[in-house]
Amino acid sequence: MKLTHGVAAFLAGFGQAAASCIDRRTLDYDVCVNDCTLAGVPIPDKNTFQLPLENFWSEQCPPTIVGSSGAPSAESQVCLNFAGPFLTFNFAPFPGYITKSASVIWKLKGNVAKPETWTTPPPTNTLECSPGAGGQFVCKIPFSEILGVSSSTSTIDHLKGICPNTDREALVLFLAFSGEVEASGGGAVTAFTQQFPCSTRAYDRSCTSWKTQFPYIEIAYRCTNCRTVPCPSSSACPSSTTSTSTSSTTSSSTSSAPATLKTCSFGTAFGYQNPVAGVRKSFTLNTQSGAGCNRWGWYEIPTLAELQGGISGPLYVGAGGNDITKAVDVGIWVATANALGRVTVTYLLNPPYALAEVHVNLVCLPMTRCAPGQYTYNAGAIPNLPTWSNPVPLAYPTCSGGSRAALVVHASVNILTVTSACPEPVAS
Repeated sequence: MKLTHGVAAFLAGFGQAAASCIDRRTLDYDVCVNDCTLAGVPIPDKNTFQLPLENFWSEQCPPTIVGSSGAPSAESQVCLNFAGPFLTFNFAPFPGYITKSASVIWKLKGNVAKPETWTTPPPTNTLECSPGAGGQFVCKIPFSEILGVSSSTSTIDHLKGICPNTDREALVLFLAFSGEVEASGGGAVTAFTQQFPCSTRAYDRSCTSWKTQFPYIEIAYRCTNCRTVPCPSSSACPSSTTSTSTSSTTSSSTSSAPATLKTCSFGTAFGYQNPVAGVRKSFTLNTQSGAGCNRWGWYEIPTLAELQGGISGPLYVGAGGNDITKAVDVGIWVATANALGRVTVTYLLNPPYALAEVHVNLVCLPMTRCAPGQYTYNAGAIPNLPTWSNPVPLAYPTCSGGSRAALVVHASVNILTVTSACPEPVAS
């Protein structure tokens, strides 16, 4: 997986919780920089763009192509960003071509964490872009249009809509890019489009095959708390250097060094799927008679069609007795299947939580064993990452005799803290 941006965003988010005074130089979103009243308010983070159709591959600049997906005659990209109350698009020029036009076709899919809000493709709203510097084309979508609210809505309300789950995963959009280019030396005008979502990557992360059934991409992002300097108050941050004097001496003291993160075991997490229209989606493991099943935790019974549409839910730690009211919500999980019936499960944790191990079980009922180490997929010694997906998709099982396929999503979770002693682990 491509995790650099995700780790950076995770540590940045944790730093907000660990420190009360944040340097303005850490900021790169103008709305946050320019408004001290937004200190601590969740804002969209450009460093966390991900592609759900590619198992949440991190990508701020999705590729565009002239020609076919497997052998394009030219390649470029469209870079996304947040500037002011807008989602912006910057079409880079194709080498050897002059861009004549560019457009974005878009549609809000919904809240990543709430499948019941998801709409269906394809994207339908067309946004025409304008020429910019250096042969680029640029355009932007107002937050108000994404949310379907008045343009006079306040900034804080726009941000609440753009970051509906506070400082964690946020919204997903359907996007398609198109336009026309002309060879630099003159010639026929040729169309370009976005590249199809990638289905297989080589060892060097380059794409080797594509999901050509999708004439669009999906883009998701996360939010993080605005790290601007709070408005002046009696509790304002002190300057980094202060001087004190006495009748006999004058001394200087500097602010202490940043605290060091400490890794502590937090507990066991199981994925849960919320009911949909009153229909139960998760079932307790202790209803199964297999070895190790007499414990708390859940399994789901999604059909292949449901997985191909995508399912998700919260990750709960410490729900002893399957009592969700006792649990700690540490993030979400998302399960998807491709056209060949291969299943990928993605974990997305919120700061200050991180993954130590993940285990996914995808078998036919009844389950003969529930010990996570004996699941279909196991990954250990994960270095405190906030995001993880099984690198090789799992085969959706063919079950006989009326049996159903069962999915169990499990993880061992750490907590990162700046305290000298670890907090008590949550009961597993």
